[in-house]
Amino acid sequence: MNSSLSGGRILVVDDTEANRYTVARILRKEGFEVREAADGVQALARVNDDLDLVILDIRMPEMDGYEVCKRLKADPVLQAIPVLHISATYTGTKDIAYGLESGADGYLTHPVDPGVLVATVRAFLRIRQADRALRESEAQARSRAEELQAVMQA
Repeated sequence: MNSSLSGGRILVVDDTEANRYTVARILRKEGFEVREAADGVQALARVNDDLDLVILDIRMPEMDGYEVCKRLKADPVLQAIPVLHISATYTGTKDIAYGLESGADGYLTHPVDPGVLVATVRAFLRIRQADRALRESEAQARSRAEELQAVMQA
């Protein structure tokens, strides 16, 4: 296991306390930093760019998981955060396809096997880590290009 992935910051969003508790407990046991939200509105208030993954239920009051995902993916600051849907209600192939087409990066159904959950989370953390490294490299390249341009103009 890559030790840098064990401390990943994850937001678990589910209005069913038992489901949220179970997922959060499994992930905390594996060394992940887990934050929780009981609905979509709370989730949007708690999401920021330091998160590595959002695990998102679909059926919730006020705002469903599909809408939360769409809003995250529409925000230029937050769109790179992977979203993993987990649902106990919307478990059919059409539901899964709709969730993925709506912007989710992955989709699991309850009851989820703990090993599958942890492996899926680690896969998304590897992707998030690679994305951050790429963005950092691009920023450094832009900075060097700007420095070179300033030197050439001088």
